[in-house]
Amino acid sequence: MQALLAPAARPLRPAALVRRAPAGLHTPHARRTARQLAPRATSSPSSSAAAPASTAKEAVERGLEAFGAGDTEGALALFLRAQQLSPNADEACAACYNAACAQTRLRQWDAAVESLMRAVNDYGLKLSVALKDPDLEALRERREWLDGLDNMRGGINEQTYVQLRSEAKAPFRLTRIIFLGGLAVGAALGLFIITGRLLAALAGGEGAPDLQETLQNFGVNSAALAVLGFFVYRDVAAQRRDQAVIEREESLGRLLVSLSSDRVIPLAAFRGTTRPVILAGSRGQLNRALAGAEPFREALRERGVSIVPIQLSAEDADEKLRRLKAEFGSSDAAASSGSSKGFGGSGGEAKPAAAPKAAAGLSSKDRKWQLKAANEEEWVQWLEQQKAAAGISADAVYVQVQLDGTVRTSGVGGPSWQQLVDDLPELSSVRTKLTDGVGL
Repeated sequence: MQALLAPAARPLRPAALVRRAPAGLHTPHARRTARQLAPRATSSPSSSAAAPASTAKEAVERGLEAFGAGDTEGALALFLRAQQLSPNADEACAACYNAACAQTRLRQWDAAVESLMRAVNDYGLKLSVALKDPDLEALRERREWLDGLDNMRGGINEQTYVQLRSEAKAPFRLTRIIFLGGLAVGAALGLFIITGRLLAALAGGEGAPDLQETLQNFGVNSAALAVLGFFVYRDVAAQRRDQAVIEREESLGRLLVSLSSDRVIPLAAFRGTTRPVILAGSRGQLNRALAGAEPFREALRERGVSIVPIQLSAEDADEKLRRLKAEFGSSDAAASSGSSKGFGGSGGEAKPAAAPKAAAGLSSKDRKWQLKAANEEEWVQWLEQQKAAAGISADAVYVQVQLDGTVRTSGVGGPSWQQLVDDLPELSSVRTKLTDGVGL
Protein backbone atom coordinates (compact mmCIF):
# COMPACT_ATOMS: atom_id res chain seq x y z
CA MET A 1 0.00 0.00 0.00
CA GLN A 2 1.42 3.35 -1.03
CA ALA A 3 0.83 6.29 1.29
CA LEU A 4 0.17 8.53 -1.67
CA LEU A 5 -1.61 11.11 0.41
CA ALA A 6 -0.77 12.52 3.85
CA PRO A 7 -1.31 15.76 5.74
CA ALA A 8 1.37 18.34 5.07
CA ALA A 9 1.72 19.06 8.78
CA ARG A 10 2.49 15.46 9.62
CA PRO A 11 4.31 13.68 6.74
CA LEU A 12 4.36 9.91 6.99
CA ARG A 13 7.85 9.31 5.65
CA PRO A 14 11.27 11.01 5.49
CA ALA A 15 11.57 14.06 3.28
CA ALA A 16 14.14 12.30 1.11
CA LEU A 17 11.54 9.77 0.06
CA VAL A 18 8.79 12.14 -0.99
CA ARG A 19 8.11 14.79 -3.59
CA ARG A 20 6.13 17.93 -2.80
CA ALA A 21 2.75 17.98 -4.53
CA PRO A 22 0.17 20.75 -4.86
CA ALA A 23 -1.91 21.78 -1.87
CA GLY A 24 0.72 20.51 0.55
CA LEU A 25 0.21 16.83 -0.31
CA HIS A 26 2.97 14.26 -0.09
CA THR A 27 3.19 11.68 -2.89
CA PRO A 28 5.90 9.11 -2.01
CA HIS A 29 7.44 6.77 -4.52
CA ALA A 30 9.08 4.48 -1.96
CA ARG A 31 6.91 1.76 -0.47
CA ARG A 32 6.23 1.45 3.26
CA THR A 33 4.08 -1.10 5.00
CA ALA A 34 0.46 -0.33 5.80
CA ARG A 35 1.31 -0.16 9.50
CA GLN A 36 3.77 2.65 8.76
CA LEU A 37 1.44 4.41 6.39
CA ALA A 38 -1.35 5.15 8.86
CA PRO A 39 -1.56 6.25 12.48
CA ARG A 40 -2.55 3.68 15.02
CA ALA A 41 -6.32 3.30 14.93
CA THR A 42 -7.93 4.73 18.03
CA SER A 43 -11.40 3.51 17.16
CA SER A 44 -13.01 0.42 15.84
CA PRO A 45 -12.54 -0.29 12.11
CA SER A 46 -16.16 0.43 11.40
CA SER A 47 -15.80 3.94 12.83
CA SER A 48 -13.82 5.02 9.74
CA ALA A 49 -17.06 5.14 7.80
CA ALA A 50 -19.23 6.53 10.63
CA ALA A 51 -19.22 10.14 9.39
CA PRO A 52 -18.99 10.67 5.64
CA ALA A 53 -15.79 12.32 4.47
CA SER A 54 -16.34 15.80 3.08
CA THR A 55 -13.20 16.07 0.90
CA ALA A 56 -11.20 13.68 -1.24
CA LYS A 57 -8.10 14.29 0.86
CA GLU A 58 -9.94 13.40 4.05
CA ALA A 59 -11.42 10.27 2.46
CA VAL A 60 -8.01 9.00 1.35
CA GLU A 61 -6.39 9.69 4.74
CA ARG A 62 -9.19 7.92 6.58
CA GLY A 63 -8.99 5.08 4.07
CA LEU A 64 -5.30 4.63 4.88
CA GLU A 65 -6.15 4.50 8.59
CA ALA A 66 -8.82 1.87 7.95
CA PHE A 67 -6.48 -0.15 5.75
CA GLY A 68 -3.80 -0.12 8.43
CA ALA A 69 -6.35 -1.19 11.02
CA GLY A 70 -7.40 -4.16 8.91
CA ASP A 71 -10.75 -2.80 7.75
CA THR A 72 -10.12 -3.40 4.06
CA GLU A 73 -13.74 -3.09 2.96
CA GLY A 74 -14.14 0.18 4.85
CA ALA A 75 -10.90 1.48 3.36
CA LEU A 76 -12.04 0.58 -0.15
CA ALA A 77 -15.34 2.39 0.38
CA LEU A 78 -13.43 5.52 1.42
CA PHE A 79 -11.03 5.33 -1.54
CA LEU A 80 -13.97 4.96 -3.93
CA ARG A 81 -15.76 7.85 -2.24
CA ALA A 82 -12.67 10.03 -2.64
CA GLN A 83 -12.92 9.56 -6.40
CA GLN A 84 -16.43 11.07 -6.29
CA LEU A 85 -15.50 14.19 -4.27
CA SER A 86 -13.96 16.23 -7.12
CA PRO A 87 -10.35 15.27 -6.30
CA ASN A 88 -7.38 17.00 -7.86
CA ALA A 89 -4.85 14.94 -9.83
CA ASP A 90 -2.78 13.86 -6.80
CA GLU A 91 -5.84 13.00 -4.74
CA ALA A 92 -7.36 11.00 -7.61
CA CYS A 93 -4.08 9.17 -8.15
CA ALA A 94 -3.88 8.30 -4.45
CA ALA A 95 -7.51 7.19 -4.35
CA CYS A 96 -7.19 4.94 -7.42
CA TYR A 97 -3.87 3.39 -6.42
CA ASN A 98 -4.85 2.67 -2.82
CA ALA A 99 -8.20 1.30 -4.05
CA ALA A 100 -6.21 -1.15 -6.19
CA CYS A 101 -4.29 -2.28 -3.09
CA ALA A 102 -7.51 -2.78 -1.14
CA GLN A 103 -9.16 -4.61 -4.05
CA THR A 104 -6.11 -6.87 -4.29
CA ARG A 105 -6.45 -7.79 -0.64
CA LEU A 106 -10.14 -8.50 -1.26
CA ARG A 107 -9.22 -10.59 -4.33
CA GLN A 108 -11.20 -8.34 -6.67
CA TRP A 109 -8.68 -8.83 -9.46
CA ASP A 110 -10.42 -7.15 -12.40
CA ALA A 111 -11.39 -4.13 -10.32
CA ALA A 112 -7.84 -3.84 -8.97
CA VAL A 113 -6.37 -3.81 -12.47
CA GLU A 114 -8.92 -1.21 -13.56
CA SER A 115 -8.09 1.06 -10.61
CA LEU A 116 -4.39 0.70 -11.17
CA MET A 117 -4.80 1.39 -14.87
CA ARG A 118 -6.55 4.67 -14.05
CA ALA A 119 -3.79 5.68 -11.65
CA VAL A 120 -1.10 4.97 -14.25
CA ASN A 121 -2.76 6.13 -17.46
CA ASP A 122 -4.90 9.02 -16.24
CA TYR A 123 -2.95 10.42 -13.30
CA GLY A 124 0.68 9.73 -14.16
CA LEU A 125 1.63 7.13 -11.54
CA LYS A 126 4.85 5.36 -12.48
CA LEU A 127 4.30 1.69 -13.22
CA SER A 128 7.50 0.88 -11.30
CA VAL A 129 5.68 1.76 -8.06
CA ALA A 130 3.14 -1.00 -8.66
CA LEU A 131 5.86 -3.42 -9.74
CA LYS A 132 7.62 -3.10 -6.36
CA ASP A 133 4.71 -2.80 -3.94
CA PRO A 134 4.32 -5.99 -1.84
CA ASP A 135 0.64 -5.16 -1.33
CA LEU A 136 0.15 -5.86 -5.05
CA GLU A 137 2.20 -9.06 -5.10
CA ALA A 138 -0.88 -11.29 -5.25
CA LEU A 139 -2.20 -9.25 -8.19
CA ARG A 140 1.10 -9.52 -10.07
CA GLU A 141 0.76 -13.30 -9.97
CA ARG A 142 -2.58 -13.20 -11.74
CA ARG A 143 -3.39 -13.43 -15.44
CA GLU A 144 -5.48 -10.27 -15.04
CA TRP A 145 -2.23 -8.43 -14.32
CA LEU A 146 -0.60 -9.72 -17.50
CA ASP A 147 -3.63 -8.67 -19.51
CA GLY A 148 -3.70 -5.26 -17.83
CA LEU A 149 -0.05 -4.56 -18.66
CA ASP A 150 -1.03 -4.52 -22.33
CA ASN A 151 -2.95 -1.30 -21.73
CA MET A 152 -0.86 0.45 -19.06
CA ARG A 153 1.48 3.29 -19.86
CA GLY A 154 5.01 2.01 -19.39
CA GLY A 155 3.97 -1.59 -20.00
CA ILE A 156 4.53 -3.64 -23.15
CA ASN A 157 1.50 -5.01 -24.94
CA GLU A 158 1.56 -8.56 -26.21
CA GLN A 159 1.92 -7.64 -29.89
CA THR A 160 4.93 -5.41 -29.22
CA TYR A 161 6.45 -8.06 -26.97
CA VAL A 162 6.06 -10.68 -29.69
CA GLN A 163 7.77 -8.38 -32.19
CA LEU A 164 10.63 -7.69 -29.79
CA ARG A 165 11.18 -11.39 -29.16
CA SER A 166 11.07 -12.08 -32.89
CA GLU A 167 13.67 -9.39 -33.57
CA ALA A 168 15.85 -10.65 -30.72
CA LYS A 169 15.74 -14.13 -32.22
CA ALA A 170 17.03 -12.82 -35.58
CA PRO A 171 18.55 -9.37 -34.88
CA PHE A 172 19.39 -8.44 -38.49
CA ARG A 173 16.28 -9.83 -40.18
CA LEU A 174 14.25 -6.63 -40.00
CA THR A 175 17.21 -4.66 -41.34
CA ARG A 176 17.53 -7.10 -44.23
CA ILE A 177 13.81 -6.86 -44.99
CA ILE A 178 13.95 -3.05 -45.11
CA PHE A 179 17.18 -2.87 -47.10
CA LEU A 180 16.44 -5.64 -49.59
CA GLY A 181 12.82 -4.53 -49.84
CA GLY A 182 13.97 -1.05 -50.88
CA LEU A 183 16.26 -2.53 -53.51
CA ALA A 184 13.43 -4.75 -54.75
CA VAL A 185 11.14 -1.71 -55.11
CA GLY A 186 13.87 0.06 -57.10
CA ALA A 187 14.34 -2.99 -59.32
CA ALA A 188 10.57 -3.23 -59.88
CA LEU A 189 10.38 0.45 -60.84
CA GLY A 190 13.32 0.03 -63.22
CA LEU A 191 11.70 -3.04 -64.75
CA PHE A 192 8.48 -1.10 -65.31
CA ILE A 193 10.36 1.63 -67.17
CA ILE A 194 12.46 -0.83 -69.18
CA THR A 195 9.31 -2.77 -70.16
CA GLY A 196 8.00 0.35 -71.85
CA ARG A 197 11.30 0.81 -73.66
CA LEU A 198 11.27 -2.84 -74.70
CA LEU A 199 7.82 -2.47 -76.23
CA ALA A 200 9.04 0.59 -78.15
CA ALA A 201 12.13 -1.31 -79.34
CA LEU A 202 10.00 -4.21 -80.53
CA ALA A 203 7.72 -1.83 -82.42
CA GLY A 204 10.76 -0.34 -84.20
CA GLY A 205 10.65 2.88 -86.12
CA GLU A 206 12.68 6.05 -86.00
CA GLY A 207 14.16 6.80 -82.57
CA ALA A 208 13.36 3.35 -81.15
CA PRO A 209 15.74 2.10 -78.39
CA ASP A 210 18.32 -0.49 -79.27
CA LEU A 211 16.61 -3.87 -78.92
CA GLN A 212 19.66 -5.85 -77.75
CA GLU A 213 20.61 -3.35 -75.05
CA THR A 214 17.02 -3.07 -73.89
CA LEU A 215 16.73 -6.84 -73.65
CA GLN A 216 19.89 -6.99 -71.56
CA ASN A 217 18.59 -4.33 -69.16
CA PHE A 218 15.25 -6.08 -68.96
CA GLY A 219 16.94 -9.38 -68.07
CA VAL A 220 19.18 -7.78 -65.44
CA ASN A 221 16.29 -6.02 -63.72
CA SER A 222 14.10 -9.13 -63.89
CA ALA A 223 16.82 -11.28 -62.33
CA ALA A 224 17.52 -8.67 -59.63
CA LEU A 225 13.82 -8.41 -58.77
CA ALA A 226 13.46 -12.20 -58.61
CA VAL A 227 16.52 -12.64 -56.34
CA LEU A 228 15.65 -9.74 -54.06
CA GLY A 229 12.00 -10.80 -53.92
CA PHE A 230 13.04 -14.32 -52.94
CA PHE A 231 15.18 -13.14 -50.01
CA VAL A 232 12.54 -10.67 -48.81
CA TYR A 233 9.82 -13.34 -49.04
CA ARG A 234 12.03 -15.82 -47.16
CA ASP A 235 12.68 -13.37 -44.33
CA VAL A 236 9.05 -12.27 -44.08
CA ALA A 237 7.87 -15.89 -44.01
CA ALA A 238 10.43 -16.76 -41.33
CA GLN A 239 9.35 -13.73 -39.31
CA ARG A 240 5.71 -14.81 -39.46
CA ARG A 241 6.60 -18.36 -38.43
CA ASP A 242 8.66 -17.11 -35.49
CA GLN A 243 5.91 -14.74 -34.40
CA ALA A 244 3.35 -17.55 -34.57
CA VAL A 245 5.59 -19.69 -32.35
CA ILE A 246 6.14 -16.82 -29.91
CA GLU A 247 2.41 -16.07 -29.77
CA ARG A 248 1.73 -19.71 -28.85
CA GLU A 249 4.43 -19.57 -26.18
CA GLU A 250 2.96 -16.38 -24.73
CA SER A 251 -0.49 -17.99 -24.78
CA LEU A 252 1.02 -20.93 -22.92
CA GLY A 253 2.40 -18.55 -20.31
CA ARG A 254 -1.13 -17.24 -19.68
CA LEU A 255 -2.58 -20.70 -18.98
CA LEU A 256 -3.50 -21.12 -15.34
CA VAL A 257 -2.01 -23.42 -12.72
CA SER A 258 -3.76 -24.16 -9.43
CA LEU A 259 -1.47 -24.26 -6.39
CA SER A 260 -4.30 -24.38 -3.87
CA SER A 261 -8.03 -23.90 -3.70
CA ASP A 262 -7.61 -20.11 -3.50
CA ARG A 263 -4.41 -19.53 -5.46
CA VAL A 264 -4.47 -19.76 -9.24
CA ILE A 265 -1.55 -18.24 -11.16
CA PRO A 266 -0.41 -18.23 -14.81
CA LEU A 267 2.34 -20.57 -15.93
CA ALA A 268 4.46 -17.51 -16.76
CA ALA A 269 4.94 -17.00 -13.01
CA PHE A 270 7.24 -20.07 -13.03
CA ARG A 271 9.58 -18.65 -15.65
CA GLY A 272 13.17 -18.57 -14.50
CA THR A 273 12.67 -21.33 -11.93
CA THR A 274 10.83 -24.18 -13.65
CA ARG A 275 11.06 -26.26 -16.83
CA PRO A 276 7.50 -27.56 -17.21
CA VAL A 277 6.81 -30.84 -18.99
CA ILE A 278 3.20 -30.95 -20.16
CA LEU A 279 1.78 -34.47 -20.51
CA ALA A 280 -1.53 -34.99 -22.28
CA GLY A 281 -3.30 -38.32 -22.62
CA SER A 282 -5.72 -40.71 -21.01
CA ARG A 283 -5.75 -41.39 -17.29
CA GLY A 284 -3.86 -44.63 -17.75
CA GLN A 285 -1.24 -43.02 -19.97
CA LEU A 286 -0.68 -40.27 -17.43
CA ASN A 287 -0.35 -42.80 -14.62
CA ARG A 288 2.24 -44.79 -16.57
CA ALA A 289 4.14 -41.61 -17.46
CA LEU A 290 4.26 -40.49 -13.83
CA ALA A 291 5.37 -43.95 -12.77
CA GLY A 292 8.09 -43.92 -15.43
CA ALA A 293 9.33 -40.54 -14.22
CA GLU A 294 9.45 -41.55 -10.56
CA PRO A 295 12.94 -43.17 -10.66
CA PHE A 296 14.31 -39.93 -12.13
CA ARG A 297 12.35 -37.61 -9.88
CA GLU A 298 15.22 -36.18 -7.84
CA ALA A 299 17.44 -35.70 -10.88
CA LEU A 300 14.62 -33.98 -12.76
CA ARG A 301 13.83 -31.72 -9.84
CA GLU A 302 17.47 -30.64 -9.70
CA ARG A 303 16.93 -29.51 -13.29
CA GLY A 304 13.78 -27.60 -12.41
CA VAL A 305 11.40 -30.00 -14.16
CA SER A 306 7.74 -29.86 -13.15
CA ILE A 307 5.05 -32.08 -14.65
CA VAL A 308 1.68 -30.68 -15.74
CA PRO A 309 -0.66 -33.64 -16.46
CA ILE A 310 -3.66 -32.98 -18.71
CA GLN A 311 -6.20 -35.80 -18.74
CA LEU A 312 -7.94 -35.99 -22.11
CA SER A 313 -10.05 -39.10 -21.46
CA ALA A 314 -10.72 -41.70 -18.81
CA GLU A 315 -9.17 -44.52 -20.84
CA ASP A 316 -7.45 -45.04 -24.18
CA ALA A 317 -8.15 -47.56 -26.94
CA ASP A 318 -5.77 -50.19 -25.57
CA GLU A 319 -7.31 -49.91 -22.13
CA LYS A 320 -10.77 -50.39 -23.60
CA LEU A 321 -9.50 -53.47 -25.48
CA ARG A 322 -8.01 -54.95 -22.31
CA ARG A 323 -11.23 -54.28 -20.43
CA LEU A 324 -13.27 -56.03 -23.13
CA LYS A 325 -10.89 -59.00 -23.12
CA ALA A 326 -11.17 -59.18 -19.35
CA GLU A 327 -14.96 -59.17 -19.58
CA PHE A 328 -14.87 -62.07 -22.04
CA GLY A 329 -12.33 -63.94 -19.93
CA SER A 330 -9.52 -63.75 -22.45
CA SER A 331 -6.44 -65.54 -21.20
CA ASP A 332 -4.06 -63.06 -22.77
CA ALA A 333 -5.60 -59.98 -21.09
CA ALA A 334 -2.85 -59.83 -18.51
CA ALA A 335 -0.15 -60.31 -21.14
CA SER A 336 -1.39 -57.30 -23.06
CA SER A 337 -1.38 -55.05 -20.00
CA GLY A 338 2.07 -53.71 -20.75
CA SER A 339 1.62 -53.31 -24.50
CA SER A 340 -0.15 -49.96 -24.48
CA LYS A 341 1.38 -47.37 -26.73
CA GLY A 342 1.73 -43.82 -25.61
CA PHE A 343 3.59 -42.79 -22.50
CA GLY A 344 6.34 -45.26 -21.79
CA GLY A 345 8.35 -43.17 -19.39
CA SER A 346 11.89 -44.49 -19.14
CA GLY A 347 11.37 -47.24 -21.67
CA GLY A 348 11.13 -50.11 -19.19
CA GLU A 349 8.10 -51.76 -17.67
CA ALA A 350 6.27 -49.15 -15.62
CA LYS A 351 4.24 -49.90 -12.56
CA PRO A 352 0.80 -48.31 -12.34
CA ALA A 353 0.87 -45.00 -10.54
CA ALA A 354 -1.77 -43.52 -8.34
CA ALA A 355 -4.03 -40.92 -9.89
CA PRO A 356 -2.47 -37.45 -9.72
CA LYS A 357 -3.26 -35.72 -6.45
CA ALA A 358 -4.76 -32.25 -6.37
CA ALA A 359 -2.10 -29.60 -6.02
CA ALA A 360 -3.84 -28.21 -2.94
CA GLY A 361 -3.04 -31.42 -1.06
CA LEU A 362 0.67 -31.38 -1.80
CA SER A 363 3.48 -29.82 0.15
CA SER A 364 5.28 -26.82 -1.32
CA LYS A 365 8.11 -29.15 -2.31
CA ASP A 366 5.74 -31.48 -4.18
CA ARG A 367 4.02 -28.60 -5.93
CA LYS A 368 7.23 -27.89 -7.77
CA TRP A 369 7.26 -31.45 -9.05
CA GLN A 370 3.64 -31.74 -10.15
CA LEU A 371 1.46 -28.78 -11.07
CA LYS A 372 -2.30 -28.96 -11.44
CA ALA A 373 -3.75 -27.31 -14.53
CA ALA A 374 -6.68 -25.00 -13.87
CA ASN A 375 -9.36 -24.64 -16.56
CA GLU A 376 -8.17 -27.70 -18.50
CA GLU A 377 -10.29 -26.71 -21.52
CA GLU A 378 -7.88 -23.84 -22.19
CA TRP A 379 -4.93 -26.21 -21.90
CA VAL A 380 -6.54 -28.65 -24.34
CA GLN A 381 -7.19 -25.83 -26.84
CA TRP A 382 -3.57 -24.76 -26.61
CA LEU A 383 -2.38 -28.35 -27.09
CA GLU A 384 -4.52 -28.66 -30.21
CA GLN A 385 -2.84 -25.56 -31.64
CA GLN A 386 0.59 -26.92 -30.76
CA LYS A 387 -0.22 -30.30 -32.32
CA ALA A 388 -1.46 -28.64 -35.51
CA ALA A 389 1.71 -26.55 -35.77
CA ALA A 390 3.91 -29.61 -35.18
CA GLY A 391 1.89 -31.82 -37.54
CA ILE A 392 0.93 -34.26 -34.76
CA SER A 393 -2.40 -36.07 -34.85
CA ALA A 394 -1.93 -38.46 -31.91
CA ASP A 395 -3.87 -37.92 -28.70
CA ALA A 396 -1.01 -38.66 -26.31
CA VAL A 397 1.62 -35.90 -26.56
CA TYR A 398 4.19 -34.09 -24.46
CA VAL A 399 5.66 -30.59 -24.55
CA GLN A 400 8.83 -29.59 -22.71
CA VAL A 401 9.21 -25.89 -21.91
CA GLN A 402 12.41 -24.07 -21.02
CA LEU A 403 13.03 -21.64 -18.18
CA ASP A 404 12.31 -18.64 -20.41
CA GLY A 405 8.96 -20.02 -21.55
CA THR A 406 10.09 -21.23 -24.98
CA VAL A 407 9.10 -24.68 -26.18
CA ARG A 408 12.20 -26.84 -26.35
CA THR A 409 10.68 -30.01 -27.75
CA SER A 410 7.37 -31.80 -28.24
CA GLY A 411 6.33 -35.17 -29.58
CA VAL A 412 4.00 -38.14 -29.53
CA GLY A 413 3.59 -40.18 -26.37
CA GLY A 414 5.86 -39.26 -23.49
CA PRO A 415 9.44 -38.06 -23.23
CA SER A 416 12.39 -40.24 -22.39
CA TRP A 417 13.03 -39.18 -18.81
CA GLN A 418 16.59 -40.45 -18.96
CA GLN A 419 17.19 -38.34 -22.07
CA LEU A 420 15.82 -35.27 -20.29
CA VAL A 421 18.19 -35.88 -17.40
CA ASP A 422 21.09 -36.17 -19.84
CA ASP A 423 20.13 -33.13 -21.93
CA LEU A 424 19.01 -30.62 -19.32
CA PRO A 425 21.62 -28.96 -17.09
CA GLU A 426 21.01 -28.51 -13.39
CA LEU A 427 19.59 -25.16 -12.36
CA SER A 428 22.77 -24.32 -10.46
CA SER A 429 25.09 -25.08 -13.38
CA VAL A 430 26.95 -22.45 -15.38
CA ARG A 431 25.38 -23.82 -18.56
CA THR A 432 21.91 -22.98 -17.28
CA LYS A 433 22.92 -19.45 -16.27
CA LEU A 434 24.54 -18.77 -19.64
CA THR A 435 22.14 -20.39 -22.06
CA ASP A 436 18.75 -21.30 -20.58
CA GLY A 437 16.26 -18.62 -19.73
CA VAL A 438 18.16 -15.76 -21.34
CA GLY A 439 15.55 -15.26 -24.09
CA LEU A 440 13.18 -12.33 -24.01
